[in-house]
Amino acid sequence: MVEIDGLKGFSYPLTPQGRSSLVGDMPWHYATEYLNIAYRADPDAIARYLPDPLQPGPEPDMAYVAFSRWWSLWENQRDMAYLNPERTQYREAAIWVGCSYQGEPGQICLQIWVDNDFTMARGWFMGFAKKLGRISITDYHSLNPAMPQKGPGVRLKGIVSSHQERLMEGTIRLDEKTSQTELPRPMGLPLFHIRHFPSIVKDAAPSVLELVRLGAENVRISDDIWTGEGSLEFYPSELEEHMPLQPEEVVGAYHFSSGYTFPGGELLHSWV
Repeated sequence: MVEIDGLKGFSYPLTPQGRSSLVGDMPWHYATEYLNIAYRADPDAIARYLPDPLQPGPEPDMAYVAFSRWWSLWENQRDMAYLNPERTQYREAAIWVGCSYQGEPGQICLQIWVDNDFTMARGWFMGFAKKLGRISITDYHSLNPAMPQKGPGVRLKGIVSSHQERLMEGTIRLDEKTSQTELPRPMGLPLFHIRHFPSIVKDAAPSVLELVRLGAENVRISDDIWTGEGSLEFYPSELEEHMPLQPEEVVGAYHFSSGYTFPGGELLHSWV
């Protein structure tokens, strides 16, 4: 027999060494390549996702879908990209909307699909409502004679499906370079999320139900930021509930990369 502190690991499985924990210790370090499609949605549909004390954002109908590639490391396994590359790379497709907390504008991720188990587990801890899916994003190689070089007129596409259903498809035709300050809100705003873990006791209140703000340090945005004409299509599903958030008008599309460190978060409100 051992004491509970004899079992180690940031997350499951808890083991004597803690080496096989699905998620490693904070801080976590990220780099991301984005294909973001900004659009206007039904503000009433967005508001139904924002429980008090969250409120709609300054532009209550603004949203965007982010198709993205991620490279991540946790602090206690910085060599994981070499040891097991599959444990450091994944893809996501997410629906983001604007919101506010006590007058501070921010953003919240309402629905999101990922293609690797460790990012799903880590996301649940952070308040991301992650589910498994398949995400495909156009990727050109500069030495392929039949593929274009990145520049005006080049087209990129993101597709997400889950449980054999195609859910969303977004495109961009690169037009010109732009700057970070030209990215539309709520892109770049603070992240407010809802962490939820149900009780094991039937009909009891959740064990955790809280509003948090996610932290970010060492934030860096590439100078290679492109904008252009975009499109975004949502497809009906027997299982998912994304259709109320479908686009009413696409207002822009953007392709860029970023990186940052997640040091932890801040508890803002508990509903339990």
